[in-house]
Amino acid sequence: MTTTTVVTGRRRGATLLLGAQWVRYLSQLLGMIVLARLVGPAEFGVVALAGALAGFAAVLGDFGLSMAALRAPTLTSAQRTMLFWANTVIGTLATALVVVLAPPFAAVYGNPLLVPVLALLAPAFALRAMSAQFRVELNRSGRLGRLAAAELAGDLTGLVVAVLFAVLGGGALALASQGTVAAAITLLVAVVLTPWHPGLPRRGSDMKGLLTFGGHTFLVHALNYSSTVVGTLALGKVANDRTVGLFNRATQLVNLPIDQLITPLTRVVIPALADPSDPTPLDQRLAKYQTVLSYPVLAYLSLFAVTAEPAIHLVFGGRWDDAAVYVPVLAIGAVFQTLGYPQYWAFVATGRSGLLLWCEAAGRVLMIALVVAAAGIGPLAIAAAMSIGQFALWVAAFVVLPRAGVSTVALLAASVRPIVVFSVAAAVASLLDRSFFTPLDTLPRLLATGGSWAIVVGVAVALVARRDLSSLWGAVRRR
Repeated sequence: MTTTTVVTGRRRGATLLLGAQWVRYLSQLLGMIVLARLVGPAEFGVVALAGALAGFAAVLGDFGLSMAALRAPTLTSAQRTMLFWANTVIGTLATALVVVLAPPFAAVYGNPLLVPVLALLAPAFALRAMSAQFRVELNRSGRLGRLAAAELAGDLTGLVVAVLFAVLGGGALALASQGTVAAAITLLVAVVLTPWHPGLPRRGSDMKGLLTFGGHTFLVHALNYSSTVVGTLALGKVANDRTVGLFNRATQLVNLPIDQLITPLTRVVIPALADPSDPTPLDQRLAKYQTVLSYPVLAYLSLFAVTAEPAIHLVFGGRWDDAAVYVPVLAIGAVFQTLGYPQYWAFVATGRSGLLLWCEAAGRVLMIALVVAAAGIGPLAIAAAMSIGQFALWVAAFVVLPRAGVSTVALLAASVRPIVVFSVAAAVASLLDRSFFTPLDTLPRLLATGGSWAIVVGVAVALVARRDLSSLWGAVRRR
């Protein structure tokens, strides 16, 4: 039987996990740059379309069981074994379903290249499903350094293989191979580094609570994923592969730091919030995490929104320039997405998966409807619809969260100062850029706009957010 605890070893492991996640972030960013120079927007668009369908296999393969296992106070050996086999069977079936659906999906979009791309993408989801409980076990036992090593090894190997394949002219197939190679290596390393290994499934394990919570979480993740990819799927019907690739690249660049922070933070935060031995009120702990999350993510979104044009041109090359127009619109939605994660953690930590499902259903269905309605207008309208949907999700959770016993006022108070700081900085830097810096060459324009943004942030933090800065520094030192 394993028990979730917060100890010094876990804190050291959390530091390793977060540090490795930043290495993963930098490696993925470097990979995006290299692959963007080797593979064009149209090929990226094909893989984005294929990934929109194949990603459902990842959601289905996990079935919410990882989160159920992560937050459970205790897990018996029989329960862990059943969770492993459940993930493996569901993930394998989901992968097979993607392969079966590949030909009709390709026919709908009139692109036969989607078939081999989906065939390369699909195995990744079975492999990730197989590794899910090994990764949960490493997390629950506090071996976060080993978990970081397994995931980092997979990411780096997948990137190297994709780059080599792209150099040889693999195009879209090179991009599609990256995730499957990464998943295979992560599974292999996780199996080697995890002391626990599953046996044969046995009847009589008490799985009802885990399956109920997992089912609710699965529906939340399915709604989340559907609303995330509906823009790509809708755009694929009304625009060419190049436009899909540009839109997808802008979305990736906006969301990349969020994705890189949320996964390790969730693994650290959920056990900490569910720990009954911590005397600190839940509201205060959530407010602290809101501050820790908001400052780095909102800083990135604010800076990238005002420097997207010169940054994308300088880093990715001229054929990606048209992706910049989507960044400011998508960044607004990403702000509310960031503010919504502590709400999500609160629902999960308190076991209120039903309330979480209600909030997600209301906001995600609205987002999907807005995106479908906006598809005929164009990609910029789709981006706006997605941002409006993120705002609606935040509002829904803000209204419902008190029913889970959590003060929304505390979370709102923790988010006001970073929003003010980075909104003012973005507004001033954007005004200066449009008024004075646009005629400059790419690098001087990037430095001038980014420098003015940094000056405004420094002044704003000194005026209204010095206490937050002290809290952030204290959190870093404690870790």
